[in-house]
Amino acid sequence: MDVLSVLLLLAGFEASVATVCPVGWHRYGKACYFVIKELNSWHKATSICAASHASLAVPNSMEEQTFISELLQREFYPSDFQRGAWIDCDDIDQDGVWQNCPLRGDETNAYQNWAKGNPSNQYSGADCVLMASIAGGIWWNQRCINPRYATCELAIIDYDPLFCLQIGSDGRITSPCLTDNHVLMELQAQGLVSCGKACLSHPECSSFNLKDHGQGKMVCQLNDLALQNAAAEDVVVIENCYGLDL
Repeated sequence: MDVLSVLLLLAGFEASVATVCPVGWHRYGKACYFVIKELNSWHKATSICAASHASLAVPNSMEEQTFISELLQREFYPSDFQRGAWIDCDDIDQDGVWQNCPLRGDETNAYQNWAKGNPSNQYSGADCVLMASIAGGIWWNQRCINPRYATCELAIIDYDPLFCLQIGSDGRITSPCLTDNHVLMELQAQGLVSCGKACLSHPECSSFNLKDHGQGKMVCQLNDLALQNAAAEDVVVIENCYGLDL
């Protein structure tokens, strides 16, 4: 591989790295979104999101509200999410003080999309908020134990990683890779940086292999083991395969 090819590999079209979201997640702005299609209580949905280092989504603008509502409609098409979807808004700690979605007039001009008459104190324990499947996703407060769908939101980290490759005595790149039995997932990549970003966004990724198949086709493999911790039988040297730890 010549110097120009190495530079192109390292550059990896860096402008594209911020677009990387985990598989099954959807990009909007500086966040990735995932729809939980199983019915759960608000607390259970919160814990599911937390397991992916995410939180329940909460719209902070009309544009984000529209994106989440339309995402839910697409994910459940041709039916819909009739029971609504939980958002990260509650007054569990103090009645009337809504976390992550403060009411206008409470010294804030925060975005809100409450249905008429909401939030309501009609029902005891109605401390959690859902986005309805009607009227563009208006908000209702309901009992937190009710089984509902949900959307997780994962912030994209603005981070420009630096990766170093080994050069052999002949001037060629020598970089061992992990064997395929440690691969968590594969995806298309445009270079080391975009592959590294994908690894950073996956909670179980410790290293990655970038396989260059030529003609601009590169495959990124996310691994569950760091190269520095790998046994000899887990490491292989393959032409045009570049393995790196985070």
